Amino acid sequence: MSAPPGFSWTAELARKLDLELVTFGQQVTYGPQGGTPFTVTGILESGARREDASPGTYALLLTRVSTFTVPPVRGDEVTVGSSIYKVVDLEADAEGVIRLVLHFNRST
Repeated sequence: MSAPPGFSWTAELARKLDLELVTFGQQVTYGPQGGTPFTVTGILESGARREDASPGTYALLLTRVSTFTVPPVRGDEVTVGSSIYKVVDLEADAEGVIRLVLHFNRST
């Protein structure tokens, strides 16, 4: 079974992500190493990974790759309210979505 003529999975997934970001997204501050922090809208999921050690909390931030003028890297910081997280892993896909795995670093 194939998609109908003129149907684009990439366009449909982009439309879906736009709707999810509007509905569930929140603004966070992204701080690239050695760069100027900027605002990113993403979907934040706290407790994204199990941890045996304490203190520590993992979170996942889902957003668009196009949000970044410089590609994100491990060690960048994300500020959510008074919590500062470090980027510990990144997972991008072909549809322009990036998942940033975050680890709680400190409070402001």
